[in-house]
Amino acid sequence: MKIVKLTAVTLFAALTMIGCGPEGLDIGNSGEENTTSKGLLSVESLVIDCRIDESDPDVGVLSKKSTRSNVVVDNFECSIIDSENEVVQSFKFSERPTAPIELETGDYLFKIVSGDVPAAAWETPVYGTVKPFKIVRNQTTSLSEIVCTLMQIKVSVSFAPDLLERLGNKTITTVSVGNNSLEYTLTETRAGFFLAPEVSNTISLHIEGTYAADKENFKKIEMNKEVRDVKAGQYSKIHFFIEHADQGNIDVGVTIRDWVTDEVVPCNVADLVTEEEWTESGGNEGGEGPVEPAEDPSIVWDKHDISKREPIVAGLEVDLLVSASKGIKEFLVEIRSGSLTPEELAGTGLCNVLNICYPKQSYDSRNPEVFIDVEEPLRGLGFSVGEDVINKTFVKLSITQFMGVLQAVSGSDLKNHDFIITVTDNAGNTTVKTLMLQTGK
Repeated sequence: MKIVKLTAVTLFAALTMIGCGPEGLDIGNSGEENTTSKGLLSVESLVIDCRIDESDPDVGVLSKKSTRSNVVVDNFECSIIDSENEVVQSFKFSERPTAPIELETGDYLFKIVSGDVPAAAWETPVYGTVKPFKIVRNQTTSLSEIVCTLMQIKVSVSFAPDLLERLGNKTITTVSVGNNSLEYTLTETRAGFFLAPEVSNTISLHIEGTYAADKENFKKIEMNKEVRDVKAGQYSKIHFFIEHADQGNIDVGVTIRDWVTDEVVPCNVADLVTEEEWTESGGNEGGEGPVEPAEDPSIVWDKHDISKREPIVAGLEVDLLVSASKGIKEFLVEIRSGSLTPEELAGTGLCNVLNICYPKQSYDSRNPEVFIDVEEPLRGLGFSVGEDVINKTFVKLSITQFMGVLQAVSGSDLKNHDFIITVTDNAGNTTVKTLMLQTGK
C-alpha cells in the first residue's frame, strides 16, 4: 500500500512540474499548435477616407487638388478576398468586427465599395478601392486607413454664355461611354457617372440642335467628338464655346478638361461637320432672342411674325428664310394682289405663280397649262432659282425690293397683298405659309 501511495504522489508531482513548463500542458494538441497556419486581421480602428480630384474649370491652367469628400461610409460593403478570389468574410463598415479576425496565412485583398455601379446615372458616385494585405503566422495585421476613390467616369457639360444665348433650347448633347449614354440639355448642371467597362475607355460626344450664327438666323448643327483613353476615377468637363464669333460664321470650339490629368483637348466644329450638314432656319420675333423653327420645312419671315398682316412702311425688310433638313424639292410662290395682277406682272416678264426650283415652269394661274420662263427676270432681281435652290437645305428669298414698286402701283387706297409660299422637301413633307402685306390707308 505504501508503494502505491508513493507512486501516485510521485506521479502527481511530475505532472505538476510538466504543467509549469514553458509550453504548458497540451495533451493531444501540441503538434497542431506547433504547425498552425493562422494569423489575425484587425479592422477595429480602420478609417475610410473618400477623395476625388478636383480643379477649377474656369481658369486657363488647371491645378489638381485632392479633396476629402463628405461621404457617409457606414453602409460601405467590406469584403475579405483570398488568393483564390473567394470571399471569406463580408460585412458593412459600421458592423465591422471589433475582435481580430482569424485567417489562414497568405495574401488577401480587402475590398470596400459604397454600392453597385450603375451603367449611367446622374449624381450617383460610387467610391471604393482594393487594398492588399498579408496574414503572417501567429501575428496580427492591422488596417488603419484606406483611401477610397471614384470607381466611375464622371462627365459634366457646360457652354460659354455667349454661345449659350445662340443655341436653340432643344439642343442636346449626348454623352456615351460604351453602350451607355445620358442626354444633357442646355440647362443640365448635374454630372453624369458612367460605368467604365474597360481599363481604357472612350467618351463619345454628339451635339445636335440649332445655332443662331447672327443671333437671329438658326443653322442646324450636328457634331461628333471622341475623348479616348479615359479611365475609371477620371472627371472630364466638356466645355463648348464660340471660337471666332467676330467673323460672323459658325465656328464653335470645345475643350475637354480632364480634371485628373489636367489635359486640355481643343477641337473645331469646322473639322467635324461639313457645310452641307448645316441648315439655317428660325427667326427673332420682337427681339426677344432666337426662336427655333417648329416645322420642317420651315418658312419664316425674318424678324417678323409671318402669321400677321403687316403694313408696308418705309424701310420694311421682307426676307423669307426657308429651310428643309432633307433638301428642297419644290418651291412655289403664288401672288394674289389687287395691284400686282397677272397683267401687271406680265409687263415685267413675270407671272403670278413662280416656280423657284424650275423657273421655266412658272405660269399664269388663269392658264396653268402654259408655262412661262421667268428665270432671267428672277435672276435679274437677285433671286436664287434652279440649281441654287434644288436640294438645298436653306434659301433666303428677299422681296424687299418689291415694296417700293408695290406701294407705287397700289395708290392710296387700302389693299391687301398675299404671297402664298409652298415648299416641299425630298421626303414629301410640305409647308404652306402666306406672307400678308398691306398698302394704303
